[in-house]
Amino acid sequence: MSDEEKVAEATDDMEDLDLGMDKKKKKPAKKKPDVEKEEGSWAAPTELGPNDIYPYADILQRVYDAIAEKNPELMGGKKFTMIPPQVAREGSKKTVFVNFKDMCKRMHRTMDHVMSYFNAELGVACSLDPEGKLTFKGRFTPKQIESVVRNYMIAYVQCQMCKSFDSLLVKDSVTRLTFIECNRCQARKSVSNVEKGFHATNRADRKAAKQG
Repeated sequence: MSDEEKVAEATDDMEDLDLGMDKKKKKPAKKKPDVEKEEGSWAAPTELGPNDIYPYADILQRVYDAIAEKNPELMGGKKFTMIPPQVAREGSKKTVFVNFKDMCKRMHRTMDHVMSYFNAELGVACSLDPEGKLTFKGRFTPKQIESVVRNYMIAYVQCQMCKSFDSLLVKDSVTRLTFIECNRCQARKSVSNVEKGFHATNRADRKAAKQG
């Protein structure tokens, strides 16, 4: 073999030999941390600023808490229940409201005020005995008496703001106006006086009519 052939063969062997002198080593790529969020899981910040959006669940819970504090009747707590009226007949022309006194106590209303409302609504004369029984002239069913009680409670007991029946009926000595004061939400609303009801005509009324 000639010298030129030996040089050519050596050159070919060197080209086939990769010593890594001309190639730069590649740095291993850094793996990005895998951040996996489970669907439906979101941790709300503990403190939110004035411009942040509050989660719907938190807002709803605050509403329920406010209702439970101000008006537990709507949350299934203390619920106002009125006893059904006990009605009996006295003879053939009179009706007796037996548990009238107890019902007035539950409503926190005076018997005179409730009696005046019955007088105006039923249009008959009413009388109250020492035991607290209310007697009407005429025949009335328990359903009719219950309807009058319900109307009275809506007009003179129930708060128009929070719909609670825990209230008081007070009269202002200066303005002579009557107000419903709610013990639950502290609301105050004026109510009209009970309209004049039935008045039996007596001798004085007949004499005044003749003179007029």
